[in-house]
Amino acid sequence: AMMEAARMLAMSGAKPERSIVFILFAGEEFGLLGSLKWIEDHPEKLDKISNVFNRDGGPTPPVGISVPKAMYDDFVKICEPIKDINPDYPFEVTIAQPRKRPTEFGGTDATVFAVAGVPTYEFRTSDFKGYNFDYGEIWHTERDLYNKNIPEYQEHTAVVTAIVALGVANLDHLLSREGMFIEE
Repeated sequence: AMMEAARMLAMSGAKPERSIVFILFAGEEFGLLGSLKWIEDHPEKLDKISNVFNRDGGPTPPVGISVPKAMYDDFVKICEPIKDINPDYPFEVTIAQPRKRPTEFGGTDATVFAVAGVPTYEFRTSDFKGYNFDYGEIWHTERDLYNKNIPEYQEHTAVVTAIVALGVANLDHLLSREGMFIEE
């Protein structure tokens, strides 16, 4: 889905105001090797990242996103066209409460960025059409096969990702970091 979002943006001729970077990290399961190396090699870029959208999971589509109040209006505007793309697919922007800033890396590449203070708000996903997909059935097993994909979900995911990535890149400002973390 992420590669398709990148392809669609490239083919559309879109000229975003800021860069959209698609990174396929390697070595997550072996210690977040790719994302740690990227952070190590590019510390000067961290303050310039509006958000890291991490796609790490099954084929269920985005049905919403929860962001801090300071980002809410931006995301409502950015995500407005999503409901018109496929009205059968729900999508809702909600306000996330501040969270504790992580101090340790977790099970996904996004945590490397979160520890560095970069926004890492991800799409909420759901098998809302009832394909009976259970990521726990295939997660890190030999049953994680291509035939477990749900093409209509993947297509929608690519479209939503392209719309949101382009919308964030076309803001005349970086997304606010206000309200991301609990003040200690």
